Amino acid sequence: MQFDRKIKILSGLPDEIYAQTVSVIHWRDYQPGVEIIVYKEVSSDIYFVAQGHVRATMYSRSGREVSYQDLYDGDMFGELSAIDELPRSAHVVVIKPSRIGAMSRQEFMRLFHTYPQVSEAVLLRLVAIIRDLSDRVYQYGALGVKDRVRKEILHLALQNMTGANTAVIKPMPKHVEIANRVNTHREAVTRELNTLSKMGLIHQDKRVLTVDDVAKLAELLPEY
Repeated sequence: MQFDRKIKILSGLPDEIYAQTVSVIHWRDYQPGVEIIVYKEVSSDIYFVAQGHVRATMYSRSGREVSYQDLYDGDMFGELSAIDELPRSAHVVVIKPSRIGAMSRQEFMRLFHTYPQVSEAVLLRLVAIIRDLSDRVYQYGALGVKDRVRKEILHLALQNMTGANTAVIKPMPKHVEIANRVNTHREAVTRELNTLSKMGLIHQDKRVLTVDDVAKLAELLPEY
């Protein structure tokens, strides 16, 4: 299965090598709610999302969810344990029906050391993780709940621009999902979205959130 060269870290490989690599990945279909990786388990396979949506998340002792990364078509996960062979650092849960492939650590490391295209793609992926986590540390340490919610909406808006200053987020994450991402509760998210709506910056129609003035939303945040 080649999946139109969707697997990002393999996309720089020559056609023949790409096809050979994808053919040895063990592909399976997963339904929502399935945990592919469990926090602290000892395993070292690396995974690729051909189609679908999964989420890397953690749970507190009380069961509260703290989500920190959503993964879609072409993304990979599990690379940290594949590299250092330490226990898993998070749960990874299927959000929507997904087709996901598993590769052994041995095969992954062979690709990493053999093909500079793969090693560069992996390094860029790790840098992106570090930058994202650094940003989250800043948010939790320097921003209050209101600004954390605003920053998450701005982040989603910048990923879904439909004009020079407008964005349409579709489907919009549930309020509890946004809360899990910014370490707060659903009511705080609802309250802030209502505030932004009254300010004329956003409006919501069911699962579609339109940001009517992205620049103005950015101006509300202290670092912009």
